[in-house]
Amino acid sequence: MSPDVLFTVGLLVISAVFPSHTQALGGAVFNTCAQLGTSIGLTITSVIADSRTAASGDINKTSPNALMVGYRAVFWVLFSWMVFVCLVGALGLRRVGKIGMKQD
Repeated sequence: MSPDVLFTVGLLVISAVFPSHTQALGGAVFNTCAQLGTSIGLTITSVIADSRTAASGDINKTSPNALMVGYRAVFWVLFSWMVFVCLVGALGLRRVGKIGMKQD
């Protein structure tokens, strides 16, 4: 799934959960948390890639083989996180219902 799709689904869930007079605040908090998560995620993945590249057996750490060791490590970390997120999303979205129907 694309991150854009997940972001849109998250905003729809926020719109369904919050009352109409606080939906803007809920969306703003969701957007802030998404941006913060993106910056922290990029930092963590770059640290993992750099540490695995530095630990590679190649003399030249800028060679494609040394960089590929770090890229593969980050790929597997992101793959495992995506499996976790899919499980949490599948469990969390079970009872959302139809978006747009007000239950006042």
